[in-house]
Amino acid sequence: MFEIVDDLQSRVLVSVVGIGGCGCNTINMLNELGVSERASLVAINTDSAALNHCSVEKRILIGENLTHGYGAGADPAIGLEAARESRAQIVAEIEGSDFVVLTTGMGGGTGTGATPFVAEIASELGKPCICVATLPFVSEGKMRMNYAQEGMAALRSGSVSLITLPNEQLVTALGESVGIFSAFKHSNQMLQSILGSLIGLLTDTGQMNVDFNDFCRVMDYPGDAILGVGRASAESDVIEAIQSAVANPLAERIELGAAKGIILQINCREEISMLTYNTLTNYVNEKSADDVLILCGLALTPELDVALEVLVIATGAEDKTQEKSSHRVEYIGGDPILDIPTFLRNNQSKVVN
Repeated sequence: MFEIVDDLQSRVLVSVVGIGGCGCNTINMLNELGVSERASLVAINTDSAALNHCSVEKRILIGENLTHGYGAGADPAIGLEAARESRAQIVAEIEGSDFVVLTTGMGGGTGTGATPFVAEIASELGKPCICVATLPFVSEGKMRMNYAQEGMAALRSGSVSLITLPNEQLVTALGESVGIFSAFKHSNQMLQSILGSLIGLLTDTGQMNVDFNDFCRVMDYPGDAILGVGRASAESDVIEAIQSAVANPLAERIELGAAKGIILQINCREEISMLTYNTLTNYVNEKSADDVLILCGLALTPELDVALEVLVIATGAEDKTQEKSSHRVEYIGGDPILDIPTFLRNNQSKVVN
């Protein structure tokens, strides 16, 4: 079930695309961490002022004729139409990549409306794609939450693995007394850890590598996904590390046994024992279904600030909260686009003057 495969990581070009305000904030954060040395960072927004504050060189102001750079007005229909207007620019930025990572916030205008369209472009170009999306607080209102749910339904209808990080679970995990800035700092640190480890898996060379085609096979299972990172200060703490990776309290809870494909990446500061390795792989085997595809990678990473880091990616889990049949593929102006959510069907002709 586990296999050692050839090293192809050095040829992999990863594009990380931040969409909307939340996504662009994440791109800035990754750029400050030096991720741009290993991945192409792209910022996409309808708000020219916010985009000008992005620290990356690759920036796309979508829908300039539609919104005049003033944003989507919290309307996902405008976000989608803006992305459609700027399709050629989006294609130009991601067509040379091997893998696309989307990071966004759901519930507003640009992120909710444009992200499914960018995911569809990646699919049409044959690029494996994974999306990490935050969800609004319940207190932000039913409209924002409904928009977020419809945006996720549109993403699930395409060929994308979706990881959701509900802001509401910050309260559950950290407690209501936590400071708001501390809570968001905690969430940002988790995003850094998840995206940084994913990029490392794709671009770094290890002693035991998951090759790119096998990685793509796991990513080909659309639906909900787990992407978690666990860290251990000593080998004796490996169980806590793997449990933390698969049951992140800030991520949408998905059982490992529901996945169709799993990648287990182990990064260690020094050589680990066979007992430690077997403990980790046995844990994943015991928690997963009998017919799941499991791939394992192992890398010696001397610069690691802990003894061991575990990355788990599990894809293809069925979403149990949405009725996918209620969303269907429609056509506007003769052009096929993603499964059209309610916010577009109700606002097909809406523009900003």
